Amino acid sequence: MLEQIQKNWWLVLLRGVLPVIFGLVAIFLPGILLITLLVYFGIVAVICGVFLLIEGFGIKEEDGGMRILEGVLSIFFGLLLIILPEFILDVVMYLISIWAIIGGIMQIFHALKLRKLVESEWITILYGVVTLVFGILILLNIRAGAQALVMFFGAYSIISGLLMIWLSLKVKKINPVLP
Repeated sequence: MLEQIQKNWWLVLLRGVLPVIFGLVAIFLPGILLITLLVYFGIVAVICGVFLLIEGFGIKEEDGGMRILEGVLSIFFGLLLIILPEFILDVVMYLISIWAIIGGIMQIFHALKLRKLVESEWITILYGVVTLVFGILILLNIRAGAQALVMFFGAYSIISGLLMIWLSLKVKKINPVLP
């Protein structure tokens, strides 16, 4: 197995280079990447919706109606993503911020409620405060929050890609053990 991996070390290298490229684009052009991804998902949703319609009309059983409904909804949401990607992005970010704010408040509330039963409740309170602050920061500037999330994923992508590149170079240098 090692011999096979070693022969194809360059495939592992490519699996590292591509995430690094994606990560760099995410960090330096987060707005463009966000809109591009939303439009891409919109196109995929429209195409899948068309296939669902074709499938739904081809089914003679009761399942056909559900496939048609799913196809129509898929096309509708796909067109929304293509035509109004900024609006969809804003809605999603508002939902994330509201979820984080409510989650942070609930975490703090539960930590205070269990304070007499649990030691080190400050860790849970800190977790709740961090979650609450995260939600408030996103709510204060939705677009910056979205770009920050994309940049975070970009940094992760670069790190994971560099590790994959490092692995590929290590694999290339391994001397195979002969049986």
